Amino acid sequence: MAAAAAIGLGAMVSPSSAFSAAPGLRPLGVGTPLSSAGRGASFRQGARARVSMMSEDAAESTKKVDEAKAALEEMMGGSTSSAPAASLTELKSEVSVPAPKKKKPSKPAASGVPKPAPFEDPNKTPPPGSFAKCVEQAYLSVQAAIDDGKKLIEVEFPPLPQSALDNSALGADVITDAQISHARQFARYFGDKKVAIVFPDIVERNRFMGDTSFGGKSSKMKEDKLYDTVSDNVRYSALGGGFKGSFLEKLWVQQEYVEDIEEDDDVFVIITASAQELPDVRKFCEGAGDRPVILFNLKLQTLRGDFGLPAFPGKDLQYEWLGSAFPAYHVLPRAYTRTIPRPPFLVNYSGCLFRTYPGKWQVLLEVPDTDKGGGRYEQVQLRDKRPALSELRELLAEELQLDGLDDNEEGDKKLLGVDLATLRKGVIVKTWWEQDIEKTKSDDWRN
Repeated sequence: MAAAAAIGLGAMVSPSSAFSAAPGLRPLGVGTPLSSAGRGASFRQGARARVSMMSEDAAESTKKVDEAKAALEEMMGGSTSSAPAASLTELKSEVSVPAPKKKKPSKPAASGVPKPAPFEDPNKTPPPGSFAKCVEQAYLSVQAAIDDGKKLIEVEFPPLPQSALDNSALGADVITDAQISHARQFARYFGDKKVAIVFPDIVERNRFMGDTSFGGKSSKMKEDKLYDTVSDNVRYSALGGGFKGSFLEKLWVQQEYVEDIEEDDDVFVIITASAQELPDVRKFCEGAGDRPVILFNLKLQTLRGDFGLPAFPGKDLQYEWLGSAFPAYHVLPRAYTRTIPRPPFLVNYSGCLFRTYPGKWQVLLEVPDTDKGGGRYEQVQLRDKRPALSELRELLAEELQLDGLDDNEEGDKKLLGVDLATLRKGVIVKTWWEQDIEKTKSDDWRN
């Protein structure tokens, strides 16, 4: 059909070219001057010649188009009844005739993304081997939490490999792009439910949706429609809402307003919010009502550490609201070093705190993989409550029996009043929110 469209487009253009280059016609104003009657007769004669040549060329062009259509139909073996309409459609696409805008569906159709298989045993779920598996497990865990009536749900896993996150040259935009990619795939698993991916502000939303034109950078997402390019169940919003487009575009053109919450939204996924923006997230949750809100990879354990500092939210945000964030899916790898009084003097070990709801908290220790090489995780404990970060270190050390490597040759030697064995082992220190459990209205954050 594209070939027929190209032939048809060329044939439609050819008459004008024949008109401008007709042989034997002298342009007006060139040659010997004519009298008034002569000029009138010459003009009428030239006009008749032009009309005659245009008619001949148009007939020839129409004949060529019909021959091209017949040849194409014979090659495709189809009937002639539908060919003209198809050729017209192709021709419109060639000349860039804008298609009418589609209205937003009030409720999306099924996304067509196959849902992952349910957990066989949530307490024995193996840790993910890829980011795609992370997203699958996160969806299953969140869906189970929603089915149990949870409204504020936490999802946490590394957005990039640990080697990349440890690279100081890695820009924040790279991490943000990875977070958005994971959130989009996560949202598609909800099928016929309408999911709103919520950015911390309208500027961030517009930047990634391609509404702004500052710097001439190419858009990261197409803004030809409000919904996702693959799945119609995803839309992109921002805390507090706002208008599309850059500041300059808003001055000259009336832009469409993006609502932060729409009536037919079913699930909200909050991404890339900072500690200063968590009060806005709390206000957003109040507006969402009984609909579930997922705090997607916000690193809440890090954000909580800033509460109470100048220019940051107070600790009451944890006591009154954030303590109700239920950790449905959690992947927290950790690496530690322990000193001992004998060679090799330093012992490096690593593990992971892993949870897939409705399963319990798994304490995983990294051990050598004799079959495939490298390392693999092995479950060493199962906890009902989330252990403190310092407790995780001690649980892994106990499993490795590192305390047995400390001999008593040094007796009760102390340094600054502290036993040397204690200095090598480390002191269990809990964070303020791990200590102030009684002040927190909800204990969901560690369940």
